[in-house]
Amino acid sequence: MKITAAKLKSINGKAYTGKPEIADGDNLSLRISPKGKISFQIRHRLNGKQVRYKIGEYPAITLAQAREACAEKMALANQNLDPRKMEAVSAVEVEQIENPTINDCVEYWYKNYCLLKRDSPEDIKLRITSCLNNTWKNQYVSLMNKSHFTALFKSMSEVSSARGRGDGFVFNAIIEIRSMFRFCIRQGFISNSQFEALKPSDFATDYDSREHYLTIKECQLIWSNVDLLSITDRNKVMLRCAMVFGCRISELCKAQKTDFDLDNKLFTTQRGNSKGALHSIIRPIPDVLLEDLRHIKSQSPTFKYMFHNRDGDYPASSASASRIAAACHENIAGVSEFRMHDFRRTISTHLTDAGCPLQFTEKLLGHKMKGVLAIYNKSPMLDGITEWVNRWVLILKGEQSAL
Repeated sequence: MKITAAKLKSINGKAYTGKPEIADGDNLSLRISPKGKISFQIRHRLNGKQVRYKIGEYPAITLAQAREACAEKMALANQNLDPRKMEAVSAVEVEQIENPTINDCVEYWYKNYCLLKRDSPEDIKLRITSCLNNTWKNQYVSLMNKSHFTALFKSMSEVSSARGRGDGFVFNAIIEIRSMFRFCIRQGFISNSQFEALKPSDFATDYDSREHYLTIKECQLIWSNVDLLSITDRNKVMLRCAMVFGCRISELCKAQKTDFDLDNKLFTTQRGNSKGALHSIIRPIPDVLLEDLRHIKSQSPTFKYMFHNRDGDYPASSASASRIAAACHENIAGVSEFRMHDFRRTISTHLTDAGCPLQFTEKLLGHKMKGVLAIYNKSPMLDGITEWVNRWVLILKGEQSAL
């Protein structure tokens, strides 16, 4: 007769004088100590020999769980396999959904890969999800064939277009969702690879390669009119920093106050805040920026972030900062339309024309060095970079010719 859960509860932890071992059936039995300690054990024959081993204690595992575990182990024993040699595999917790939807795949990839390996994981996830309507989000992946994936990618393009985005946005969204599916396949979360035959270029085109950079005159007009712009002090200082350092806007948005050593005149972009998180970037701070940076620091003495969000102590959004460029070309006569990222191309072009050695501009921009230099030369080259940053400031102020 099989034992009941109620019987176990009545025995557990109390003085016991009954049989020390009670069979539950189907190879599961219980051992009960005189003090009422209950252990579950399994007994069976393996390769002609009798084996017995413990599979858990009550109430850490329930009677129902013990029966389930016993059934799983007997399935192996019936194949003449020793369940005890499966402990490593059995201890691995596998996240599995019986029939994952596209949205299940997105969440699995986001948690297990994107958060751990990618810069700006929330933005990458949003790029995918903002191109998916709810019908596709809830579609079972296992039931999709090549035609269905074609319809999915076409739908993503249509949704993106309806929201006013260019082809480049959905082109990269399709690249990301294909990468997401591949990760899920590698992890055994899904097995459907029908999408592999389809290319992102079948449904959209990439962003045009941008070559725009500002002229020296445009840079000088912006520099001399920064204080006249109707933007916040934070954005004015971010604009000057972008013009001087040629840094990425995201590097400024994520910068903490401790990254600005105003005594030693150094601005460090921490490795985790640089593109690809490959290395930190150290830039000299010219005297012309010191007063501005001290002012911004003093505006929020208890805050961690230098250019914090106006709503609290967390990084300013790149989208908000990118609108600084619009304030410039809309309000300063003689300045054509540009993006904040164009300052990187601008400073590299004009410093090179002025005779600055390429390795200095590459270090200033935070690019990874190539070839032998990448392996052996770890110098920040601060003396050389400082000299050319100071020259660049004089050019911006109109006090020195670019040639």
